[in-house]
Amino acid sequence: MNNTLIYGLIAAGLVAITVLAAIIFRQLQQEKSRKTQLAAQEAEWLKQFEARQEYLSESIRLVAHAILHDEKMTATEGCIRLKVLLENFRPQLLQEETLQVITEVHDKTSHIPIKDEWKALPKKLKLEYQREMEQLEQGHLNAIQGAAKALSRGQYLS
Repeated sequence: MNNTLIYGLIAAGLVAITVLAAIIFRQLQQEKSRKTQLAAQEAEWLKQFEARQEYLSESIRLVAHAILHDEKMTATEGCIRLKVLLENFRPQLLQEETLQVITEVHDKTSHIPIKDEWKALPKKLKLEYQREMEQLEQGHLNAIQGAAKALSRGQYLS
């Protein structure tokens, strides 16, 4: 083989190595960029999750406090609100013995209309439902207040 051919092959090999090295470098840069973007996105999701958990925790405390100290919120309404909040915060908390009353009251009143449907009810039917709720609340008042006290103190929420 003559030297020109050998030098040509060496040059072609060097060009190929340079091109492949450039391709590999570019892919590494893209991967690094992708990882950086993914880490930033995960950090943002975590920040949003933590903010949502804090909002739910504070809402649970406020509703629990209202059950104990606000005559405008009935224990039934409080249990309905707490059930939804706890399901979104940490559903397993509803299995805690102290908090099981919330699910019980919620489930026993789930047939009662709320919001606009409640407003549209005839007065007689509203009174029947109110009596039903009052009886349920009286039968579970100590348990409801116990759950509300625990939640308003932040127990289970940290």
